[in-house]
This record gives sequence, structure tokens and C-alpha cells, in this order.
Amino acid sequence: MSNTNGTNGTNGTNGSNGSNGSNGSAEEQPQGLVYPCEFPLKMFGKNELSFIAAVDAVVEQWVPREDWASSKQTASKNHRFVSYTIVIIARDREQLDQVCAAVTACPAVIMAL
Repeated sequence: MSNTNGTNGTNGTNGSNGSNGSNGSAEEQPQGLVYPCEFPLKMFGKNELSFIAAVDAVVEQWVPREDWASSKQTASKNHRFVSYTIVIIARDREQLDQVCAAVTACPAVIMAL
């Protein structure tokens, strides 16, 4: 009997090259970040002190100041907006997900990368 739905990936047509996680080869490394690691949080907002203070307060909820590797502010050409980058030392995926979600939800942040 053959599997006609193609879900087992054994027919070679899905382009997985056997990397569907079932072979457990020690040579294969997971893709992504290795923790702890430096990770830049980049936010954009109005060029006001309240923007920087709001972002700092949100980030500090998830990342202690001693885990801030650096920070940088760059005003826009007309000085109405500012980009604010904080490079953090992320300890694990959960922390990184939480701080990214919190920054994105911050009302003072127009856009976050």
C-alpha cells in the first residue's frame, strides 16, 4: 500500500532532503539564534523625551539594564522622528518574544523592527 496524501515526505517530492526532523542526525544544527546572544531592537517614534522614556520602561520590564549592550538614537532629517536602537543580550527565545511583543504594543512606538 502506498501513502497517497504525501504527508510522510518519503517520496522526495517535497524538497526536504530528509530534514523533517525524524532522522536526528547529530550533524544537523537548528536554524536560528543561539542564546545568549546580542539582538538589536529598533523602534521609531516622535522625537520627544517621552518616547525614549516609554521605550526604556517597556524594555526594562523584560531585560535588566546590565543586559543592554548598547543604545543609539538617530533623529530623522527634519528632526520630527527618531530611531532608537537598543542592543540587548537575549537570554532565551521566550524573553526575546516577550520584549518584542511589548515594544510593538507600546503606544509611543510608531514602528518596531
